[in-house]
Amino acid sequence: MHNRTILITNDDGLWAPGLELLARVAARFGRVVAVAPDRNRSAVSSALSLHGILRLHPLGEDRYACDGTPVDCVLLGVRSVLEREPDWVLSGINNGFNLGEDVFYSGTVGAAFEGVLQGSKAAAFSMHPKADLAVVEPWLETFLRRWEYQELGPNRIWNINFPKGEPKGFKLCNQDNRQYHNLVEKRVDPRGMPYFWIGGEVGPTYTRAPGSDAEAALDGWVAVTPLRMDLACPEMLAKGEDFNNTFNGNGA
Repeated sequence: MHNRTILITNDDGLWAPGLELLARVAARFGRVVAVAPDRNRSAVSSALSLHGILRLHPLGEDRYACDGTPVDCVLLGVRSVLEREPDWVLSGINNGFNLGEDVFYSGTVGAAFEGVLQGSKAAAFSMHPKADLAVVEPWLETFLRRWEYQELGPNRIWNINFPKGEPKGFKLCNQDNRQYHNLVEKRVDPRGMPYFWIGGEVGPTYTRAPGSDAEAALDGWVAVTPLRMDLACPEMLAKGEDFNNTFNGNGA
């Protein structure tokens, strides 16, 4: 048993099978404390509850349900339950991929980013919705056994997506692009009042660009993507002189 303290969370809720597997595997590397939403909180990104109270419900040793978002769970786990930064913050395993631009919406990924903001090593885990957790388990353990050998630097996380079947191996990837279909549907309730449903019936279409996370995961690899919080555009920052002339110069 290692001496690490490991905080785990997700956005599917405390009773999700993916979280149970994550807890079981992470326990081989240290003390695991689970603080997770009391219900599904998918697609809330890095939302933080600033205008409402939060409640934390102990449900056994090192196991807590929170009525807030995944980011709330990480904050309460670090600042209230542990009262210190954990060595690892692990989020998932999400029931469904988080590929390409999905990471901007994902509560799973948002929780991992909050983990690095709190000073911990962090990773987000997702899987094909029809993946077998028994197949995922040894690959998750392998990743956790080896990931500390790859330093990412500050404010960076690993985003891991497990494929549907037995993986071919691990593949380091960049982000793909994706398009959702019927993103907003307008419907009518029994009283004749309109309402809207975001998501539609058809899943996303991925570009599957060479070297991307979608190409890897859909081709049977464990897609491993390093993500950073710094979203600044280096190609524009390199044009500092042009910018200065445009905005601070005397020309039109």
